[in-house]
Amino acid sequence: MREMNIDEQLENFLAGLGVEMEYNSQESQYNDDASIPEVSIFQASRDHYGVFYRLDIIGSMPQLRVMVPVEHGPVKMEMYLVRISSRLLLNPWFSGLVSYQGSPAFEKGREAALQHLLYAVAEMMKQLFWSGDLSSMSFPPEIDVCRVL
Repeated sequence: MREMNIDEQLENFLAGLGVEMEYNSQESQYNDDASIPEVSIFQASRDHYGVFYRLDIIGSMPQLRVMVPVEHGPVKMEMYLVRISSRLLLNPWFSGLVSYQGSPAFEKGREAALQHLLYAVAEMMKQLFWSGDLSSMSFPPEIDVCRVL
């Protein structure tokens, strides 16, 4: 039996509530149903009440999901998928760190290094996300954002 990724888990949860996920073409380029995160971190926002973040490295690229409480809708939540724009050239850092076959000492510290790199990039992604405008879906060009819920 295959382990479900976070998107499949969310879709199953919402299906139980009678909600069907809709995917647009931009979002589908971000979701690979067969992918399981290499690293996943879940955290509550320190700066925005009720907001939660899911940080993932999927396909050797960082992803940030921002879960925002709202007053409308059956789920009372919106979710946004944030990715780093390719113009920043940060994604190769992750793929290089994941694919590099190093010494035993390097291999022992790889996951911790990936987590630290993900934390650092995620802090930048959060800052850029919150400097954007959710109502118009207008964000700085260094990130790509799509609403997934």
